[in-house]
Amino acid sequence: MRSAEHELFAGEATSASIPTESGEITLLPHHASLVTNLHAGELVVHTNGKDEQLFVGGGVLEFTPNNECRVLADVAERVDEIDEKAAEDARKRAEESIATAKSEPEIAAAKAALWQAIARLRIAEKTRRIRR
Repeated sequence: MRSAEHELFAGEATSASIPTESGEITLLPHHASLVTNLHAGELVVHTNGKDEQLFVGGGVLEFTPNNECRVLADVAERVDEIDEKAAEDARKRAEESIATAKSEPEIAAAKAALWQAIARLRIAEKTRRIRR
């Protein structure tokens, strides 16, 4: 899996749980070929005995007939690297941007930023609860 800046995961997996615009899907070996847009949320790569938890903030997923899964994420980071304070600040900025936006494109961009911030906060909170 790659973000615009770097690769976060490469290797074999037994399955992957992916947040798409149509809802969460799970890809297993020999899944039908697929190209879909990603939605902001948690992407989990299941390998033999270990889960790799990642945040994605949009992008595209391609699953090919030869069991290759490519994820090109607009924004991506490991769940344990989420900065909750920065995500909370981003949420507040996005809410302010929605309130002051003067055009539909500005509103859409602010709503996308808000959804990313909320998704980061939810994932960080869930991870914190699990680790307790």
